Amino acid sequence: MSSDEQLDLSPTSPGTSLSSNNSNDDLVISIKCYIKVLMHALRYPHAIVNGVLVMEKKKKSADKSNRLVDCIPLFHSGHGLTPMLEVALNQVSNYLQNNTNYTIGGYYQANDYFHEIPHPIPTVFAERISDKINEINPESVMIMLNDYNLATFIDHAEKLNQPLFMYNYVDGKLKLKSINNNVRGFQLENFQTLYQAIQELIVRKQYHLNIVDFDSHLENVKHDWRNTKLDEMIENFEI
Repeated sequence: MSSDEQLDLSPTSPGTSLSSNNSNDDLVISIKCYIKVLMHALRYPHAIVNGVLVMEKKKKSADKSNRLVDCIPLFHSGHGLTPMLEVALNQVSNYLQNNTNYTIGGYYQANDYFHEIPHPIPTVFAERISDKINEINPESVMIMLNDYNLATFIDHAEKLNQPLFMYNYVDGKLKLKSINNNVRGFQLENFQTLYQAIQELIVRKQYHLNIVDFDSHLENVKHDWRNTKLDEMIENFEI
């Protein structure tokens, strides 16, 4: 993929975890990042959806935790089309270069089938894109969303980490780190606040129907793939 050279995938950032079941995990997922991944999957429940994860750069070499602060939804119908992907990644790269605090920190995907037991399996396309990101950012991760676990645990604040399965790189190979219910490989910033945000923004107001990905943007350039207005509403829960 020729666009890789243009991506801002430099190494990464600290996170301040407010609440977690796994205090030893070294990746923090913000409320905004989690909710937007969730919204993208719920907006297109019968499609493969994917996007890139935005990571805050580490300010000090001694910082141990990385923090995923946001995600940028890419596709729900153009999955696997390289030209579209290159256009999207170039725009994301240029966008992040204007903010030196952030970098592309990984890839997320939700598959188009419901019963993925015990965990979702990355497609070849997902592995290929994740590998490309990891070549430049060795701390990058892949997050796979499990629709079955999402339906099962979305009403349980303390179990909101269960729908996400994290893959990281060990000796250059993608490995599942979310081994079981107690070892997820990441922390959520605040279970209770996240739960409240889901109930308010998704269940009550159904704002997930307003999320814009690059597919939507390419169909109508007036659609804002940055989701600026949606970000503002989510960020009210992060204060």
